[in-house]
Amino acid sequence: MDAVHEGLDAVRAELVGLGRPVVALLEPGLPAEAVHTRMGAGVPAELVSWFGWADGTREEPDQLVDEASFIPGYVLVSLAEALEFREEVEMDQPEGVRWLPLLVSPAADFYAAIWDGTEVQVASFVQGADEPMVYASIPLMLRTVTESFRTGAFEVDEEGYFDMHPELCDRVYEALNG
Repeated sequence: MDAVHEGLDAVRAELVGLGRPVVALLEPGLPAEAVHTRMGAGVPAELVSWFGWADGTREEPDQLVDEASFIPGYVLVSLAEALEFREEVEMDQPEGVRWLPLLVSPAADFYAAIWDGTEVQVASFVQGADEPMVYASIPLMLRTVTESFRTGAFEVDEEGYFDMHPELCDRVYEALNG
């Protein structure tokens, strides 16, 4: 098993432990050939692994974002949704740099894989934030998410909703990515 699948499995284990409905909504992953066909030449192995683990989150009638959230406020999108989102969002990037959203919020904030052919990083793009949070790799972003669950930075509140504590999230991020 590769590091991306291990990281996604660790997040799923945390979601199962909290009884989050999203676990039952994750769609089966795509075969590697399907990811290569849709994304073309040069697709990083980490993205093939990501979309091979799950191809998004199933939508159901009257579903709340909270029920579909993989992390508080963000839904794991399918490859088709990610490609469509990328077409709709204008993002300045240097020549040769590609990006693709992995997690998206209803407010169009997102976590995106960014690569230039050699390495894949992840950055969070949040409206109103001074700078994106940048993770050196997809596995490191997933480790940060897992630690956010384990430290209580991500939790289920008294009403049963998925919640986050920004100060704790910042501490976890700095400890692992600083």
